[in-house]
This record gives sequence, structure tokens and C-alpha cells, in this order.
Amino acid sequence: MLMADTMAVFFVVLGLTLAFVSLALLARGLWPNAVRVSTERTRRGLVLPFVVGFPVALVPIASSIALAKLGGPIGTIIGATVLSATVFHSFIGVAGLATCIGERLASASDAHRPWRATLRGGVVLALSGLLPIVGWFVLLPVAFVIGAGAATIALIRRLIPAEPSPDSNSTELGFPTVTAEPARQ
Repeated sequence: MLMADTMAVFFVVLGLTLAFVSLALLARGLWPNAVRVSTERTRRGLVLPFVVGFPVALVPIASSIALAKLGGPIGTIIGATVLSATVFHSFIGVAGLATCIGERLASASDAHRPWRATLRGGVVLALSGLLPIVGWFVLLPVAFVIGAGAATIALIRRLIPAEPSPDSNSTELGFPTVTAEPARQ
């Protein structure tokens, strides 16, 4: 292998590693509430996000590949768009997973900079993914699927409001209910 080939592989891997961490931080910056809900979900366990995320990640990836092969240039563009949307959706959950990992590796500097937990967890996830075979084909895909599941659960929790408590004095829109008092004579 030539030196140029070695350097090309090195810089591609370095770029992908930096992109992994950067996407997690971008998701935390753009969608903080979704990342917070994803973090809470991954704290409680990874099995449910994996089970939910498997079809959520598999169907768009399979349809993207099918569109790219069968749809010609337009199918390739649509497939790339679907794949990109799936990656962004999954990285909301991956940011939650990275935040969960980073919070478990707590630092005193996190009090004033809560994003550092996401950075620390993202670096740990990305560097763990560099491990040959296990990291490439097991750890990173599983993190992607867990991220897709956690982000989907966060989206569902946002779309389907929780049942209000019986003693709550509010409507679905969050405005207080006004009850008319009987007229006094």
C-alpha cells in the first residue's frame, strides 16, 4: 500500500469520526427537547429503543437502496433524501445515547456546560466504533438502531400528549379551564 493510500484511509476515518461527534452535537443544539427525551429513554434501558428502532431504520434504508437501483437518477435522488432524513432522525436518538453515556462519565465542568456530556459520550461512541469488526459491524449499527428507536419514541411522546391528571385544571391546549359560577340573585 502506498503512503497516499494510507493517508487517504486515515483521513476518511478521521473525518467520519469527527462527523459522528458533530452530528450528535448538532442534534443536541437543534432539537434539545427531543434529545432530552431520548436521553431519558436510553437511561431506562436499551432494549425497547432497539426493538422500536430496528424497523424504523431498516425500512428506509432498504427502500433507499431499492429506489437507487430501480428508480434511475430520480430514484437515486429520492433514495438519498430518504436515507439522509433517516440519518438525521437517528442522530437525534444517538445524541441522547451519547448524552446518557457522557452523563455516566460525569465531570465537574458539566455544571455550566451540559453539552459537554454529549461531546464526551459522542467521542466515546465514535472511538469505540473504530474497533475493527466489532465496532464497525456491531457497535455502530446497534447505536444507529437504538438512536432511531429513541428518536421515534421521543417523537411519539411529542405527538401523543400524556393524559391529563383528573385534578388538573387545563385543556389539551394548555389553557386553564374557565368554569362559570351560577348566577347570584
